[in-house]
Amino acid sequence: MAALLLQELRFIGAVERKAQAAKLHLRNHDLLVLPDVVVKRHDVAPRLATNTLVSPVFGRDQIGARQLDLLARTVGRERTDGFATSIAGDTFARSEFIPWLLRELGSRRVHFSDSHRRPVWLLAVDEKFYFGFPRFNFHDAPGRTIAREREASLPPVVAAAMVFAAKPASNEMIFDPVVGTGTILAEAAQMAPGAQLIGSDIDPAAVAMARKSLAHVRGVRLFHQDSTSAHLSGPSITLTLANLPFGKQHKSSYGNRALYEAVLRRSLERAAPTWRAILLTSDEESLRSAVGSIGTLELSTVASIKVRGQPATIWSLRRS
Repeated sequence: MAALLLQELRFIGAVERKAQAAKLHLRNHDLLVLPDVVVKRHDVAPRLATNTLVSPVFGRDQIGARQLDLLARTVGRERTDGFATSIAGDTFARSEFIPWLLRELGSRRVHFSDSHRRPVWLLAVDEKFYFGFPRFNFHDAPGRTIAREREASLPPVVAAAMVFAAKPASNEMIFDPVVGTGTILAEAAQMAPGAQLIGSDIDPAAVAMARKSLAHVRGVRLFHQDSTSAHLSGPSITLTLANLPFGKQHKSSYGNRALYEAVLRRSLERAAPTWRAILLTSDEESLRSAVGSIGTLELSTVASIKVRGQPATIWSLRRS
């Protein structure tokens, strides 16, 4: 999602409009690296970022004595108490590099406790390394709470990426046919204040949680119903946002293709002429088959991502 995140940073004025960034790939995350000279604001909360870190110590291949001195001083100033690491590649072997690094910092009077509440991040991709100190965590974004998440729920940053890709306006009628705990609609409420939101789900516990987490949002209607039979009265739908079931735990008893087609046809029954959809799934075959059965839609890729380690794709759908 690095490309979408860079777009968001430009959109919210966090970086220069023409800012470029290095995009590196960790195991389950993209790493976006920007020089400080292009950063315009440090006080913004990007909704598509999991963490924002400042990196005074970085380089490639090996860490020199001066960098270790700077790292030790910064650890003291930031009051960090441990390491969080994400290493891709063979240059920095965790089993050898981390013990060596701790010894070097120990010789500079830096020692970590067993509790790691404020760690310094070590991010290494092949020969490149960055030591990052936290400035922002995705839970800090307005309208988010840790309590909203549950096992297998959609990560908020992925939901934010879907909503950002749709670029919703405040006069939208937004429909989530598989609303779950309401993560996508919560992001839509933040990015398009004033939009009317409607969601349905067959899981009563999920709907109850969605009602609780969206209780502060005006103009939201939630139904404990099958998405193919949800009551969609009121203004025409302008945008459908959906994390379509595709994992083993959530596979539809109908089969994904039939469910996807039913969801799309239900949306199109109440769709405005400007209707479009942003959908998340890893079941490309079922989605393409469903779109082909309808025959009047154009499908395109927004981003290829991983959702809790599983490859998936954010798709854009418009009328042809």
